[in-house]
Amino acid sequence: MGKRLKNTAIYLGLRLLLGLLWLSGLRLARRLGRGLGRLAFRLGRVERRRALANLALAFPERGEAERLALGRAVFAHLGECVAELVHVRRLAPLAEHVRLSPQSRAVLDRLFTRGRGVVFVTGHLGNWELMARAMAAHGYGVNTIGQRSYDPRLTALLARFREAGRVNTLWRGEPRLMARMGEALARNELMGLLIDQDTDVPGVFVPFFGRLAHTPTAAAALARHVGAPVVTGFNHRRPAGGYEIVVEELAPSAEADPDLAIARDTAEMTARIERQLRAHPAEWVWMHRRWRTRPPEEGSPP
Repeated sequence: MGKRLKNTAIYLGLRLLLGLLWLSGLRLARRLGRGLGRLAFRLGRVERRRALANLALAFPERGEAERLALGRAVFAHLGECVAELVHVRRLAPLAEHVRLSPQSRAVLDRLFTRGRGVVFVTGHLGNWELMARAMAAHGYGVNTIGQRSYDPRLTALLARFREAGRVNTLWRGEPRLMARMGEALARNELMGLLIDQDTDVPGVFVPFFGRLAHTPTAAAALARHVGAPVVTGFNHRRPAGGYEIVVEELAPSAEADPDLAIARDTAEMTARIERQLRAHPAEWVWMHRRWRTRPPEEGSPP
């Protein structure tokens, strides 16, 4: 009973927060979102400590004060992202607010002529939920993977948001998940996969900021299995407002051994994510335990 009441309190608190952001209007909501993000940085001791530790690992050349300021910016950015999602209908036309560069559109349109869909590899950078919705607004069929929450009401909230933006969600752990991803590609649609987190899924250890990180191999394995082309795509804030999506094709490894080829492709995907983070360090989820799982030869983390 206590756990149920706690979950209900969290859910109602979240709905109240989202409602307040909506009533505030877009411009004020953005400011409130950034302010709430900075407040979360101050009050969330565990998340703050983890983010600063990860920033120290990734950017040892930066001073402590610089990393502290960057940590605040990370939380502020995430707060603003939430505000933008609340007001997504006020961002219309979304395809103009979240632009797809002409070069990126040309890459995608060329690959779609093959009729095998496109595996779209990305990470939790920029405003990734907004990017998925924007890709649908640009005229592409969009599918992505979702993780069900501990609270079915939160799962339903996410599902409704994505459905309203014409983003089809495949839920992790559901029957025939790999087959359904293949079906999305057979419809000549985008199959979006985020591979920048340490989760309990099949993966390999690849370099990430100079340290091995356990990384999901689903994107590389799926593309190799069905013969679909692969791109990496990321979105970042434009100085004048809004976002820019940049898409690049990824040439698959010519390695004959499938396991080695998948590992090499996953390493290249991760290297591209790292390059994006070095260029836009305030736009990633540094509070995530990215290096949680260690290779067997290293033993358990302290």
